[in-house]
Amino acid sequence: MNRIKLSPQINFYRILSLFFALTLLFGFGKPNFAQETNESVKKITRAIQLIDGQYVDTVDMPVLVVEAIKAMVLKLDPHSKYQTVEESIKNQESLNGSFGGVGVNYQILRDTILVLSVVDGGPSQQAGIKAGDKIIAADSTPLTGNTLTFDFISKNLRGPIGSSVNLKIKRKNTAQLIDFNITRGAIPIKTIDASYLIDKNTGYIKINGFSFTTMSEFKASSMFLQMQGMKNLILDLRGNPGGLMIASINLADEFLEPNQLIVYTEGAHYKREDYLSKGQGDLKDIRLVVLIDELSASASEIFAGAMQDLDRGLIVGRRSYGKGLVGRNFPLPDGSSLRLTTGHYYTPSGRCIQKSYSEGIDAYKNDLAQRSQKGELTNKDSILIIDSLMFKTKNGRNIYGGGGIIPDVFIGLDTNLSKTYFDTLTKKGIINASAGHIFDAYLNEITSFQDLKQFESGFKITEKYWQELILFSQKYYNYTIPNTISTSDKKMIEIELKALIGRNLFNNSAYYQLRRENDIMLKQSTQLIHSKREYSKRGIEH
Repeated sequence: MNRIKLSPQINFYRILSLFFALTLLFGFGKPNFAQETNESVKKITRAIQLIDGQYVDTVDMPVLVVEAIKAMVLKLDPHSKYQTVEESIKNQESLNGSFGGVGVNYQILRDTILVLSVVDGGPSQQAGIKAGDKIIAADSTPLTGNTLTFDFISKNLRGPIGSSVNLKIKRKNTAQLIDFNITRGAIPIKTIDASYLIDKNTGYIKINGFSFTTMSEFKASSMFLQMQGMKNLILDLRGNPGGLMIASINLADEFLEPNQLIVYTEGAHYKREDYLSKGQGDLKDIRLVVLIDELSASASEIFAGAMQDLDRGLIVGRRSYGKGLVGRNFPLPDGSSLRLTTGHYYTPSGRCIQKSYSEGIDAYKNDLAQRSQKGELTNKDSILIIDSLMFKTKNGRNIYGGGGIIPDVFIGLDTNLSKTYFDTLTKKGIINASAGHIFDAYLNEITSFQDLKQFESGFKITEKYWQELILFSQKYYNYTIPNTISTSDKKMIEIELKALIGRNLFNNSAYYQLRRENDIMLKQSTQLIHSKREYSKRGIEH
């Protein structure tokens, strides 16, 4: 990444003036505040001129202005922030739904990059790289060792589309390293993690974020499920941090009749803007369950809030994060950017679900830990409900604002799970790491399965694989799995291990499909979606 070197006397002041010009251009100051804003700009400019021209030592002015911007943003809200050039690029890639890369899915296996799969039609597949290959170096940079990180690997494998990189590959049962010259291509960042039928008429789709590609991905997935007979849909937004607001609005539109308010936004410098449904979606008659948890935020909450307020779907899970702020990215002259909150969004009933940040950013960031300590993640009665923030759904149900979406049906964390070896092995990353180890050690055996259906019925976690897990845990994590482990605990571990191996062999959707027995919330939601009583007693459509 090339960095712009700024001379303190000329380029720096140009950037500073451009920055303040941007504040006026994008509406941070209205005309009636122009004089006050102009005085503030003069004040800051004068202070910087004095520091640059009179301070005892030489000052790195570009660094100083970045710190000044960060300090200003800290006085605003928890979600406004300064983004470096690298952060800006990564954020834009996420929203665009693609990046420049070689097209491999990999796992760090101890000190080596193990290729799990290659992107269909991507640069690596075209070059001949296969599952089970190990990437040893990219150009002249070694990609081995105990200090490997995903950021370091990403920096060396990613790059501008059309640029080239030489990969040195170690292939199983081959003595010499193999050179592959690869031209980087556009690699999709998929926002649909999983899509499959749970039963003959109930579909499941998991969305991990909202980007420009989400709707095309979703339409393809939902259409395929409908062709297979889907009449009900469980839409999983757990852990979804949000993303592109318009993508969640378009998603909501798929389920609604025309001219229904999905969300509206408003800010001091932006007048109210209503977003209405067009009613052209294919899922208006589908029975809907939406899964949320404490990590479902922003655009996820827009969708869940609309479905709840309009009595369109059953919201299941735990109280969502509580981010009701509209953020926009404003580019700065050197390629960095300012992520600035420009308004609040409101659900159709008028709820603002933004949780309070009046006690400071540290307290705000500690909110999820506080929820856990107060028992909210396991007990619905621990959720703070403020009567003065009560609203009504379309059909007259009571709902509440003030911090997140409170689900219609609460399903807490299983308190008994924390006492299991399954939970311990999962948190330590042992099951995930051992899945990569087993995939590598038994590559030919595992890759003999042609499709997921064959793998699901034919692959078993036999004693051979169980012993591999035990030995791997002892050798690399110094953790012993006892022989006294309960049958139910062992079964959960085996389900997770098989699901992870299935993901390595196929894709993320295979993982979610194979581990559904371990997903308590999904199992209960499957029962709920078939219960007309659960819908009718709440006045929820369909």
